[in-house]
Amino acid sequence: MKYEKINMGAYNLHLIQTNKFKTITVEINFREKINKESITKRNLLKAVLLNTNKNFKKERELIKETENLYDLKLLSSNIRIGNYSNLSFKIRFLNEKYTEENMNNYSLSFLLDIIFNPDIENNSFKKESVDNCKIKIEKSIKSIKDNKLKYSLLQLLSTTNNKPYSYNSYGYIEDLEKINEQNLYEYYKQVLNDNYIDIFVVGDIDKDKIKELFKEKFKVNTFKKIKKDILIPELKIKSKPTISTEKDDANQTQLTMLYSLNRLTEFERKYVIQVYSELLGGSSNSILFDNVREKNSYAYYINSNAKPYDNIMMIYSGIEPGNSEAVIKLIKKTIQEVSKGNIDEELLKNSKETIISSIKNSSDSPNGIINTYYAKELVNSKNIEERIENINKTTKQNIINISKKIHLNTIYILEGDNNERD
Repeated sequence: MKYEKINMGAYNLHLIQTNKFKTITVEINFREKINKESITKRNLLKAVLLNTNKNFKKERELIKETENLYDLKLLSSNIRIGNYSNLSFKIRFLNEKYTEENMNNYSLSFLLDIIFNPDIENNSFKKESVDNCKIKIEKSIKSIKDNKLKYSLLQLLSTTNNKPYSYNSYGYIEDLEKINEQNLYEYYKQVLNDNYIDIFVVGDIDKDKIKELFKEKFKVNTFKKIKKDILIPELKIKSKPTISTEKDDANQTQLTMLYSLNRLTEFERKYVIQVYSELLGGSSNSILFDNVREKNSYAYYINSNAKPYDNIMMIYSGIEPGNSEAVIKLIKKTIQEVSKGNIDEELLKNSKETIISSIKNSSDSPNGIINTYYAKELVNSKNIEERIENINKTTKQNIINISKKIHLNTIYILEGDNNERD
């Protein structure tokens, strides 16, 4: 595998040459400092660009063209990475070595058409397309209440005084109502001009041809000075956690707990917290799963999830209604035991092996490879060998030390109804 990063002035082009795959994967990332008011607009923009353009006036025409391009896969996402909102457009297509001449060029041009050739009239998107996509976005925003865990985590994080992770990634109905075809087009131009852009190409590629194609067709020329400020400031340590409860008619209670990570070293942020979270609640072999579900039968599931660049960790569990207080006490006791060093060495070893296996597997897929190199770009992540070495270096003492830097901040309980159970 050969990697080359090319500074194209207005964007970075990352070329990863490998003969592991018959496909070529291209991902274009637009990154800007997250702004609550822009989340809905960004989601709507993604939908509109994928809905229609100058060459394909209807969504079904666009879908048919992906089939003509040997079943090309077109994907898009809008996710948060630390302090940033990351809007990506991705295609995966068969290398022309297995199809026909010039298909690589056609496929790449198709993606660039999605971004640079929208259906514009009088400096505006088409009203019909925007209205249709607004209906879809509104449905997705309203649907979050149907997913009890997602809803509970959103309610938990919304208490954190407008930290970026407190925002609803689906967007907001009140913001959707303010968007029209004119101001959405203005925002589209702003994204092209102001966002940081990283482009990744993975596959058995001719680097010179790829570089020339982007130089010719990627119509962005605004130079941006990159800032490496992805890390979200820490939450203040509380003497007592905030506790809030909401009633629900479901037959299961969602218990969610937010912990702040304070004063982590770089080694702890990149390696130790991964091992800690995996050990604590990463799988059915974890300490919390054993204590809360296996030994006491309190939970249907329980997991922990550390977000080191958000400086937070979450524990979430689906439990029998009426057991919240007992489960909270048990979780607190489990974390105290870990901080005292009551850790099974074999479990620690297995937790590290699970993480190492995941790191190794990342090179087996184009997505994993792109994520690895994007992490290097964003947070100076090390190569696979160094990451594995540092995970292996993580000791029981490292786990004890970091457990003292984890502080309970907020508890949110979506309390189910006992009467709903069979």
